[in-house]
Amino acid sequence: EVDVLKTITLLPGIQNGGEGSSGLYVRGGGPDENLMILDEAPVYNASHLMGFFSVFNSDAIKDIEVYKGGIPSEYGEKASSVIDIRMKDGNVNEFHGQAGIGNISSRLTLEGPVIKDKWSFVVSGRRTYADVVARAIGIEELRENQLYFYDLNLKTNIQFSQKDRLFISAYSGDDYFKLGESIYMRWGNVTGTARWNHVFGSKLFSNTSFIYSNY
Repeated sequence: EVDVLKTITLLPGIQNGGEGSSGLYVRGGGPDENLMILDEAPVYNASHLMGFFSVFNSDAIKDIEVYKGGIPSEYGEKASSVIDIRMKDGNVNEFHGQAGIGNISSRLTLEGPVIKDKWSFVVSGRRTYADVVARAIGIEELRENQLYFYDLNLKTNIQFSQKDRLFISAYSGDDYFKLGESIYMRWGNVTGTARWNHVFGSKLFSNTSFIYSNY
């Protein structure tokens, strides 16, 4: 299973918290000292399945920037690092799709133009299905138990004119764990970003963003 946060741990000065943990330890700092943002929106809990997976679906990711020191003042608030993750904008020229089937989860990504050269979209989803398979093949011990997660990434990119462009992106993810009637846990993240880019001239432009994040 491809996991962008596991890849980051291969960089110098970054370690993971061991098996079953998606926390990062950057130059001795704790996992809560890292700022993780997805299209400018902070993600407060970046783990699925109690730490075995991160919430970032690699099929929906365009770019990752990792700051381990000299963090720009625009981010602020965190002592160890900033992990700035950007989603794909969508292909404005032609449709593309890709899918993957794994032992633990499967995923599907579609992207393409709504209006060629002016308006594009990308939608990407991922879900585990151990609970569905267990019920389908009749494993009695797992019939009353549930453990799954899902991710859904959406983004659209609209060019209104040569000087104005609007980006709207959203993420929703959920974990659900139920063991009989005694143990029940559920957690998830929802983020949303609307960014308007305006070019005033050859030397000046602006980005205005509205950001929503909930955990």
